[in-house]
Amino acid sequence: MIFTVPNKNLVTAQKVSPGTFLDLKIWERQHIEQWVINNPEILGEELLILTAEFSGFEQSKDRLDVLALDRQGNVVVIELKRDGLAAYADLQALRYAAMVASLTIEKVIPYYIKFRKRVADEVLTEEQAKAEIQDFVISDTFEEFSTKARIILCSEDFSKEITSTVLWLRDFGVDLSCIKITPYAMEDKVVIVPRVLIPLEEAKQYLIGIQAKENPQPSKGAKRQRTVKILLENALVKAGDKVFLKNGLPSFLQFKKDDPIFSAEITGLKGQSDAIRWANDGQCYSLSNLAWSIFKEHHPEGKDPGGVNGAWHWVNEQGVSLWDLAEKHLAAASTKA
Repeated sequence: MIFTVPNKNLVTAQKVSPGTFLDLKIWERQHIEQWVINNPEILGEELLILTAEFSGFEQSKDRLDVLALDRQGNVVVIELKRDGLAAYADLQALRYAAMVASLTIEKVIPYYIKFRKRVADEVLTEEQAKAEIQDFVISDTFEEFSTKARIILCSEDFSKEITSTVLWLRDFGVDLSCIKITPYAMEDKVVIVPRVLIPLEEAKQYLIGIQAKENPQPSKGAKRQRTVKILLENALVKAGDKVFLKNGLPSFLQFKKDDPIFSAEITGLKGQSDAIRWANDGQCYSLSNLAWSIFKEHHPEGKDPGGVNGAWHWVNEQGVSLWDLAEKHLAAASTKA
């Protein structure tokens, strides 16, 4: 429920009644899908959108609404419904989850590259796309998607049949969530209020911990090490070196050398979450997560920046991106070998 309080009369609260997607002419693909793509947090967590209208299924013409990745390395099937009473939404989502369970990063990369070009006009190489995907996951040991895909159902409302089915499936270890979005018409705008119906936050955190314990990421053999580890182990950077958020910044963000938000220093640590210390608050972050947070905070509309390869955006004092610095070393080492 929403109440508005006029600035000139703070003691008066006026109730705003919820509308419906139908009455407000809100459409599934044209509107709801775009909300999720531009601001994935509407679903109650940080997600990296991998692609939309995904149709890369063998022997099937089905189209999955939105495919995403969570911070724990799980592929997330996002099924959107304009009609809260839509039949078989749960079954349809389960079918999609089964289909994407075998997806690998390599299979997703072409779709992700095409998606980023379409929604953000970004041109990514396969290596850059792979780095953005891997850097989004908070685990230092992440190498490949989990085989247990998650499901998020998002709608204006849910029938008892669907919520009962979701709760029953969760008892059997299926990670299914229900996000309810309520629209409110307020003067010349529509206010949307998302709410997690299933699961409650406490249960969600408990399940994440259990999954991390029971499903460690399997080793897939040799892969490119994380950029900071390459640089530190080959003495290309050292603890205390200054780095700057300068390369390839979005149009709404202008680099200023004296502004602490653009400055950090190498910590000398090789973990995923403590590679650099930010001058703005003295706290430690990963290259990608800090760049992602800065881009989002300074976006005029607070939009999610999508995948961010922080090593490409952060440069050393000579102006060379940390990504390019590591890539040149790897290329030289490969030539010698």
